[in-house]
Amino acid sequence: MVTRKLLYTGLVVLLGAQTLTNNALAESREDIEARIRALDAELSQLRQQLQQADALEGESPDLAVELLPEEIALEDLSDRRQLEQASSRNPFAITTHRANYLFPISYNPHQNVENFNNITEDSSADSNEVKFQFSAKFNLAENLFGDVGDLYFGYTQRSWWQAYNTDASSPFRETNYEPEIFIDFDNAWRALGWVNTRNRVSFNHQSNGRSDPLSRSWNRVYLESTFQRGDWALSLAPHWRVPESDNDDDNPDIERFMGYGDIRLARRLSNNHEIEGLLRGNPSAGNYGTQIDYSWPAFNGLRAHVQYYYGYGESMIDYDNRVHRLSIGFSLNPLFSATGLNR
Repeated sequence: MVTRKLLYTGLVVLLGAQTLTNNALAESREDIEARIRALDAELSQLRQQLQQADALEGESPDLAVELLPEEIALEDLSDRRQLEQASSRNPFAITTHRANYLFPISYNPHQNVENFNNITEDSSADSNEVKFQFSAKFNLAENLFGDVGDLYFGYTQRSWWQAYNTDASSPFRETNYEPEIFIDFDNAWRALGWVNTRNRVSFNHQSNGRSDPLSRSWNRVYLESTFQRGDWALSLAPHWRVPESDNDDDNPDIERFMGYGDIRLARRLSNNHEIEGLLRGNPSAGNYGTQIDYSWPAFNGLRAHVQYYYGYGESMIDYDNRVHRLSIGFSLNPLFSATGLNR
């Protein structure tokens, strides 16, 4: 288009020059200068259009338009809804629930010696072990309350394996089983620049499947609300423990260490790097548990992942034992992704 205009302009210039030559005697000097100024103005305008066209050709066709924080949150919510709707059309679809990871190196110099002696007395607990988590969910029903309210069954299993402790026959030191039934409500409520993208109500059971004296378990009802502002996400998950009788309760003081809920804050960085922080505990008792996760793309869809945990409540068996653990390995899904903030 611009090239065609330049050809037309060249023709106009030639015709104009010919006209000036033929009528030089008939026109006054002022008329000739006015005609030249008009042609120069048109040429200048076409040069600017050509420069703009060249600049656009030099830009990437995938150049992203900078979005406002609320627009980013709503875009992520739309992507998550599309993924969930696509999976729900398959009656046998199982999708990611929380983070899935494998840490071949998981070092904790403060292992619970007394509890491990109840597993085996052949050897002491190794400070280095393998930690991994598997988590998935299955859609049971959709739109229970008009256009909102999706019912799910979720299952999470987290294990600590003494894989390198051959003297003790490499036992699993601890495994936590966590089935739950929950309802997700997708939202788009906005306040102070944040978007409440999801609320979840869940009945949750967590136990380690052991007999006394290693048995640990509890049942909870929790409400988890997720808020997003651009590349930041905040999750608040207060819980209420379902009461048990004194005879059945094998960890009556668990709330003194685990507290009454979890707070998570995540940040999506450049190049798809992600960082997330967790805080749990009981402020009145001065007992806390903190976790930092950092992950980035590695290869073949895997993400390199570093996790650091300090304090109480990392596992059921260690809910009242302070750990100081550094884990290195891989995760399968982002901490902060289109599927929501993982836990």
